[in-house]
Amino acid sequence: MAGLWQEPARLLQGLPFSIPLILILLAHELGHYLACRAYRLPATLPYFLPVPFGLGTFGAFIKIQVPIRAKHQLFDVGVAGPLAGFVVLLPVLAYGLANSEPIPLPEVEEPEIFLGFNLLLYLGMELFHGGGTAGWGLSLHPAGVAAWVGMLATALNLLPLGQLDGGHILYAVAGRWQRRLAWPLLLLLVAAGFLWPVWWLWCLFVFLMGLKHPPVRDEAVPLSLGRQVLALVALGILVLCFMPQPVGIIVPEGY
Repeated sequence: MAGLWQEPARLLQGLPFSIPLILILLAHELGHYLACRAYRLPATLPYFLPVPFGLGTFGAFIKIQVPIRAKHQLFDVGVAGPLAGFVVLLPVLAYGLANSEPIPLPEVEEPEIFLGFNLLLYLGMELFHGGGTAGWGLSLHPAGVAAWVGMLATALNLLPLGQLDGGHILYAVAGRWQRRLAWPLLLLLVAAGFLWPVWWLWCLFVFLMGLKHPPVRDEAVPLSLGRQVLALVALGILVLCFMPQPVGIIVPEGY
């Protein structure tokens, strides 16, 4: 930080990471915002939450200023964000992987942090680098790291719990069944915490936010076929982006 005060031009080195990440987060929140505007639901423009460490951001959000009372509106607002963010994320990921460099993995002498893997990354590796070989890794281009953060944020939002985007989608599809599925789904996330303890903090956040989705007036009315298809698309995006262990530590033998 002291070096940046003396040489602000060094901030430019972060643009290949920060600009794609901001675009992904902005697209996600604008998806929600534009869906709200389409239904004349008052909502704020996106707020970004910057922090001076780590990834540099805690993400972004909008505030919807009235309760959503119709199921189709709830679904459209909930699904619009992840779909918009994913559309922007894909070309960023493709560019990042195409410009990433395969490197031989060095022998680890001290514990090192590694980024988790998901199905979408695996498919991208197969497409751009033939899947790699044993003993080799990938030095991710900054845009690839931005896409990785975007995939993690997308997966977190699409978890079918409480009032997350995925919780809105599940409630719109399943109605009162969402309340019966809430605890089993939360227990699955608790189990994932044995791979990545941060999931337990996320469980606490979801629990405090409320596991059972507030009812809407037309709870028993089924969604249209088109929206049911979009729900399956959202599920597919969750499967592609979910990382059971987003961050891990490699510990050398005998350390």
